[in-house]
Amino acid sequence: MTTVPTEFDPEIIAANSAPDQQIYQAQNSSTEPMKSALENNPEIYFVEPKRGADWGNWEYKPGSYYDTTTGAKHEDWCHHDLPQETKDLDQLRHDFVRWGYCKIEAALSPAQVAVVQERVLAQAEGERWAKIAQKTPSGQNINACVNKGECFEQLIEQHPSIMQGGPLVEQLITEAIGPGWICTSLIGAISLKGGVPQALHQDQGNDLDAINPMTINLLIAITDLHETNGGTLIIPGSHTILAEALRKSEPVGKLPPAINIDAKAGTVVLTDGRILHGTGINHTNEPRIVMLNGMQKPFLRQQENWMLSVRPEVLERASPKLLHRMGFQATTGTQTNEGHGFGARGLIGEEAGATVAFRMAADAGEYIRVGELGPDSTEADLCADFTLREVVGRTRAGGRSAPTGITGLRGPSGVQQDADFTA
Repeated sequence: MTTVPTEFDPEIIAANSAPDQQIYQAQNSSTEPMKSALENNPEIYFVEPKRGADWGNWEYKPGSYYDTTTGAKHEDWCHHDLPQETKDLDQLRHDFVRWGYCKIEAALSPAQVAVVQERVLAQAEGERWAKIAQKTPSGQNINACVNKGECFEQLIEQHPSIMQGGPLVEQLITEAIGPGWICTSLIGAISLKGGVPQALHQDQGNDLDAINPMTINLLIAITDLHETNGGTLIIPGSHTILAEALRKSEPVGKLPPAINIDAKAGTVVLTDGRILHGTGINHTNEPRIVMLNGMQKPFLRQQENWMLSVRPEVLERASPKLLHRMGFQATTGTQTNEGHGFGARGLIGEEAGATVAFRMAADAGEYIRVGELGPDSTEADLCADFTLREVVGRTRAGGRSAPTGITGLRGPSGVQQDADFTA
């Protein structure tokens, strides 16, 4: 009989692994720069989302981060050379490095904007009628857009047929994060009246003290953006303020105030992944539409593509720990599947982020993805046995929380409509 050395005993290991004994403990446990940024800027806080009958009933606190306006109208910013819409490449470069964002003027023509806007609004309505809409604290998201219209496929490519400024956009992204970059997602983000402002956050989750970004996000304005309809909140220059604090191992001090980005429909706002930003408040009765298109350095992914390579019988017997190790456990920013996983924390066995059911449905030839929907979709299309509906429904069984809002009431022809949606 083989005796396992006592050094391998989990209890012995735990006894010899106090926090002060662990390597890189300070770095791995740090929540900087956001910890000190929030402590020293109490006006930045998390606004509790409201749903159902409580939609819109949240406390607006004057003086908070969202109580602001555009840079040109803000007393603290109006005398600064903040980014303006331009096609000048050198100016765009300067704005991006100095302020953490730049505005590419008319990157989409009016005709191209109209194509995307029509598809987004139709898809949003179709998903509400199909009872698979993803409600967000600010409104509604359209996820996995690549499956929901050719215009979205072309947006991911920055193809000139849907983004006339695509070549210039691609050049700036390549200069910012290097060649070979990949797209991490394309989401249609709809902000609605009654929604809460999004907490200020950084999209980039690693190497926050780097000289240049690891991730880039395109905010593609499909409607005009301004202070009254939920123009993105942003703190200009915060990408360098937070990075420098980390490099110096110092807390983040008092931050400049946030502003609302203002931009005409068709403008592409290129943002550094480290900049503090969040969705603003839509005070109007019209939806504010922004396509969110994230890019990242190509090495920020697993070496082995477990999503495809693992045999079905391995998945069937896999423990929650093994599934987690292979990436079948989503978090808000990583490995979501058709929106399922938003709001999850990436914990072992966490139902709200478990994605293996999608792969197993695909293996069985039963994976039904959400495709193009709209107000003219047939009842059969709207009531299809979408795998997303099944997975989220299973997650909600027993009262477990799931991030995708799919509850609703009966609409015409017996199709369920999202009860919480306020347009």
